[in-house]
Amino acid sequence: MDFFVRDSDSLVPVEVKAKDGATASLNHLIDWPSYPDVSYGIKFGYKNIGWGGKFYTFPYFLAFLLKRFLKDAGYPAQR
Repeated sequence: MDFFVRDSDSLVPVEVKAKDGATASLNHLIDWPSYPDVSYGIKFGYKNIGWGGKFYTFPYFLAFLLKRFLKDAGYPAQR
């Protein structure tokens, strides 16, 4: 993981990808039972905005809005 942030309910792993590739480490961390406070992740890359069931994807240029996203429309809104 590149870094971790917190929202109101969980620890959120954030991965920044230089190329459009798989996120095996992010998926593994979300599914790992030893980390119960990790319930979703965020991936920045050369991508569109999306939700894949385990993590959100965002284009690089939206990184400056990460704090607002975690505060206003993070994972708890998806439950």
